[in-house]
Amino acid sequence: MTERHTERRNGSSNGVREGVPPDSPAAGIHYPAQAERPPVDPNPPYRLPLAGVRVLDMSVFQQGTYASAMLADMGADVIKIEGPNSPDPGRAGGGGDAPNGLSPYFQHLNRNKRGICLDLKHPQGKEAFLKLVETADIFHNNMRPGVLDRLGLTYDVLKTRNPRIILSNATGWGNEGPDAAAQMGSMDVLAQARGGIMSVTGTPESGPLAVGVPFADHVGALVSAFGMMTALWEREQSGEGQVSDTSLYGSQLCIQGLNITAAMWGMPVRGLTADEDRAPHWSRYLCEDGLYLLVGGGQPAKWWADFCEVMGAPELAEGGMPAHVKSDLNRKRRAALQKIFLTKPRDEWLSILRPRFFVQPIADYLEIAEDEQPWANGYLTNMPDPRDPEAPFLPTVGPPVRLSRTPPSIRSAAPEFGQHTEEVLQEAGFDWDEINELREAGAFGDLAQVSG
Repeated sequence: MTERHTERRNGSSNGVREGVPPDSPAAGIHYPAQAERPPVDPNPPYRLPLAGVRVLDMSVFQQGTYASAMLADMGADVIKIEGPNSPDPGRAGGGGDAPNGLSPYFQHLNRNKRGICLDLKHPQGKEAFLKLVETADIFHNNMRPGVLDRLGLTYDVLKTRNPRIILSNATGWGNEGPDAAAQMGSMDVLAQARGGIMSVTGTPESGPLAVGVPFADHVGALVSAFGMMTALWEREQSGEGQVSDTSLYGSQLCIQGLNITAAMWGMPVRGLTADEDRAPHWSRYLCEDGLYLLVGGGQPAKWWADFCEVMGAPELAEGGMPAHVKSDLNRKRRAALQKIFLTKPRDEWLSILRPRFFVQPIADYLEIAEDEQPWANGYLTNMPDPRDPEAPFLPTVGPPVRLSRTPPSIRSAAPEFGQHTEEVLQEAGFDWDEINELREAGAFGDLAQVSG
């Protein structure tokens, strides 16, 4: 296999972002022109779609925090609440800091939020929180079932202070059933395992494999955000809040609804599959330069014969259309195509086959950074450096939704620990004497002792 993109990663400096440490893998990336756009104005000249919505966010790690980050991107005032002795473990998670000294994990999951510190086990800290509930639209958390009961912060308690409040629970296994009664904890890979995705990921030789990213957490976050928005819209009709319950487990089942339904209806579902047993029109292929591409087109009757002609092997179209079944014909076709793909580099094949046929590169993350398409659509964007607004801006993944009049954006970096405590309390009606009283009573701890 050859060195990947040597000419692009280590070539001329044209298009390489300045300010990236020379030892960073990103130092040699050649960004497209769109990547040089500065970060979005923190005060855009339009009203963001969720402006005026306030979310009290007591979630940690990824499932909960990405759900609330999606709302924050849309303009919601998301207030991240952390305990004085229990900051979000994500502050130190995700593999540590990048060469620029920042944590990609925490910054990505907590951008556009404000942060406060409150001890909800402290009587005055709990009362301060309930006062915040009076002005909030959503209280969002991803704690185990039973934790809110022990804190005395059940939905019945919350709605006495604010009948319009929406309680968003993002749990591991759901808020009902034996696992909820047992207060069973969860993690992303556990939901992938029990949720079935691992049973169809991998090959017979590898055995079941977890997806290479926190798939369950992020699908769970999408479903959680959907639940919050649905409850918010219903409240606008009824005037009353309610509880939105979502989970990692339920989210895994919904994303595989076709497979699971088919299995329960007695249909065969493809499990672990070796490359040679995959349908030739739905398979990865290794190219001359050691890079992979993927052919993946439905309705092969519309294009398969033309594809075989362009590949120089019209005989592969004989014998009918390829199908998602194990067969000697499929294996022969795929093996023949693999030999052909090995005769040219991947990008040359892409130039020959796209856009006429359903073919795309199997890209790594740094190749994505060089791709013009995500920058053009805002899927990749820039954010300000939280330590210095004059510093080179930082590339990051942007909101996946575009709105024509009121587009979402990343306007601020993740908050330091407790950064906005006094500001938020003042907005809730606390004066300086009351804030100092809370501080002296230990309602939000000694912020100076906890790093951001």
